[in-house]
Amino acid sequence: MKGSQALVLFILCALLYHSVAVDHTARYLSEAEEKELQTQLKSLNKPYDEYGITFDCVDIYKQPAFDHPLLKNHTLQIKSISFPKNMNKNPSSETVKLPRRCPRGTVLIRRTTREDLIREKQIQLTKRIDLQEDTVTVEAYTAGVSFSDLNEPVKFYGISAVLDVYQLSGVLDTQTSATQIIVNKGETGPLAYRNVVQAGFHVHHEAEGDNLTHFFTYWTTDGYQKTGCFNIHCAGFIQLSERTTPGQVYTLSNMDPKMSHWILINNQEPIGYWPKEIFNNMADSSQIQLSATASSPTDQPSPPTGNGELGGASFKNITVWNGELNPYPPYVQHAETFLDIGKPFYDAIYNVDSGLFYGGPGGWKPQDPPGSISHR
Repeated sequence: MKGSQALVLFILCALLYHSVAVDHTARYLSEAEEKELQTQLKSLNKPYDEYGITFDCVDIYKQPAFDHPLLKNHTLQIKSISFPKNMNKNPSSETVKLPRRCPRGTVLIRRTTREDLIREKQIQLTKRIDLQEDTVTVEAYTAGVSFSDLNEPVKFYGISAVLDVYQLSGVLDTQTSATQIIVNKGETGPLAYRNVVQAGFHVHHEAEGDNLTHFFTYWTTDGYQKTGCFNIHCAGFIQLSERTTPGQVYTLSNMDPKMSHWILINNQEPIGYWPKEIFNNMADSSQIQLSATASSPTDQPSPPTGNGELGGASFKNITVWNGELNPYPPYVQHAETFLDIGKPFYDAIYNVDSGLFYGGPGGWKPQDPPGSISHR
């Protein structure tokens, strides 16, 4: 399978992600729902210079993010980004050819279609982000490493890692497979104050409309109940880049602690940020996860993760950052590996020096034993 490496930097962060497949039965929209979709489309697809078939170059000050009611008086943050000391500066390679750079003063935004909004609505209705096993006939599987404060006075302000990206085959339309960084605050409290930002790569037909590997983002401020969305399917994520945008196959993130905005960066190029105004509990992070997540209907074998081989994909050069943008020593990070389904289906091994190695061919079914699982 084709693979490449991309530099990922996440500073001041968010939570845990579950992805779940749903029934693809056609759903007819009422007249009111159709009108609502058309209103959303007019708001999301600003009438500025079109870039190709899929992407638009949109005036940076007239992008969809500013339609969010909490961002009416927001000041665009362009020159206030701070980079962590000793940040990994290795060049990254692209898994697909990127569109050419948009003109100065505009940003690249993937055009939102009527079908995108219908799929997003279906995802929200079935809780495909935060799995509810009592309402969805799916199984979800996660593997990775978690860094938490363990009730100690340690707060996380970011994470950086170099991760492998693959054009993963063998994932059905009803399944998902994701590799991501998840930053969370309030994970042990009420859902109304569970704030999450996440970014990574996934094969997710329901979210993207195909079975290609896409760069994606997600955010929520109420534990995936009513707020948030994938990519730029709702107002909230402010795009900064002229050449990279959610919905492509590419990148990850960084945060400016002085402004408390969550900034997404690839190889020192700011992609965009989640502004502090849309959150209610995100001044720092209490938990960060690097993980692979897969989901499948209960009557289908589970899909592959990583590159489809046991431990064949990796997160390397993992660094967790404090409020001064300095690395935390390993003993402060409280790393714990988690693996829902073990060998021969999936694997996850974390070492503070070499990184996280994960992935597997899948093929597990609910009636099978869970393999060799571990939480260490």
